[in-house]
Amino acid sequence: MNLQNIISFIFLIYVMLTSISHSETYIEQFKYSEEFYEKPLILDYDEGISGVIQISPRGNAFSEYSWITVNKSIKEITNKKEWLYERLSDEIKHLASIERLLRGPDSPLLETIFDTARTSLPNIDDTIAKASISPDFFCEHPKLGYNKQGEFMQLYCQYPLGMFKYYIVLRLQNIKNTEYYLCISSLNHKRLRELIEIADSITLIKYKYEN
Repeated sequence: MNLQNIISFIFLIYVMLTSISHSETYIEQFKYSEEFYEKPLILDYDEGISGVIQISPRGNAFSEYSWITVNKSIKEITNKKEWLYERLSDEIKHLASIERLLRGPDSPLLETIFDTARTSLPNIDDTIAKASISPDFFCEHPKLGYNKQGEFMQLYCQYPLGMFKYYIVLRLQNIKNTEYYLCISSLNHKRLRELIEIADSITLIKYKYEN
């Protein structure tokens, strides 16, 4: 190995060590009140996405279906619209458990005050049947939206469940060369607006670690 090759090799090692000792990473940050809390989100690797956190309200059984899940895509996304439609097929799996909650023996809908209104509940079966065949039947077409991090693609869906509606909003946004996938879920529109506001507050905070 001649002198020039030795110098080039030493320089390459220096660059590699420098990049390791001054590595950078980004931490996702959201703005929300004490009414909400976050926890780590762990998913199966074969889902094609990597879980980051889940933000949920503190509350009762119904709040169990209100959340924002924050994920990163671990695969290249060439068609965002088609990708969101494919993810929707997985996200609507919660419809069945919501049906059991609404019709279960502990449901508040069993109160006599709801006797007349309960006649609309068979519509839940129609919704689940249609959603199982075509998950996007109750969805708007994917649309572009904007927040302080730039442009995102969003799929907005609302599934009628008798007296209720189940809202799912899927969002895909490239931030700092990373595809972030957010799933927003709620059983009422007021909570949905609050969750969307939290989702819009996403910020990446850069940390530099020096060894």
